[in-house]
Amino acid sequence: MIKAELFKGAGTQPKTITVFPSTEMHIVCPHCGIKGTVRKEYPPEQAFNITCPKCKQFIIINVNKRQFYRKKVKIEASYYIEGTSSPFKKGTIIDISTGGLRLRCYKTVSVHAKTGNYISLSFSLPPREDPIKVQGEIVTIIEETDKTMSFGLKFKNLSEFEETQIGFFLQA
Repeated sequence: MIKAELFKGAGTQPKTITVFPSTEMHIVCPHCGIKGTVRKEYPPEQAFNITCPKCKQFIIINVNKRQFYRKKVKIEASYYIEGTSSPFKKGTIIDISTGGLRLRCYKTVSVHAKTGNYISLSFSLPPREDPIKVQGEIVTIIEETDKTMSFGLKFKNLSEFEETQIGFFLQA
């Protein structure tokens, strides 16, 4: 078991990992790769630090405070920013939850690509081939490279069918 303790500021910079809060959190040391478990009587509400028992490096453990489980994916999608006359564009969904998703795409010069605006998306969740059509509000915009950006989208007005399809996909 990896022992939780206060950060003491050792010579090397500590690395950070993120875990979902629970009374037993499984982690992997980002320095040496040893697997361990952090046990706490009550799930943590904020970040804490540990020392790896093998390499003695400090690790900062961030607590994931997301409301929904998020799954990393690589799913092609067609989208357009509502309120524009531009045609559908291609993008890639890089993570998805029942609350929203992150869409990576080529940088757009549209003045409509801003927080608070809406995007309509069409994509298929494996193994199904039927497209799901959803609407999402832009909550974050991140410029990733000089050519790509990503939108953090919060789903709006999901139908029961769409919500069920996404929920089943996340459980697979």
